[in-house]
Amino acid sequence: MNNFYQIEVFYIRPSRTIETILLESSSKKRIVYVYNYEGWHFRVFNNIMEVINFFDDKFEPEISFEDEEKLDEYLQNYDLSNQQICWNNY
Repeated sequence: MNNFYQIEVFYIRPSRTIETILLESSSKKRIVYVYNYEGWHFRVFNNIMEVINFFDDKFEPEISFEDEEKLDEYLQNYDLSNQQICWNNY
């Protein structure tokens, strides 16, 4: 099970944010981005280019939630072992 921490929040509007989330297991780390739309719709992005392309109408993420508890459960169980961009402790 992963721990996850919000390390930065960018406010697009008062009720719309992009959150930078650090996912961490015992040996791996990964950054993901979550677009929080008014606290009731959350989209998960694997990298910043996906976020940029989303706002340019060039990308729609496959992972989205309409419940913050389900988002938290997803982040806790996110598989860090098979990701292209993950880091060992440096």
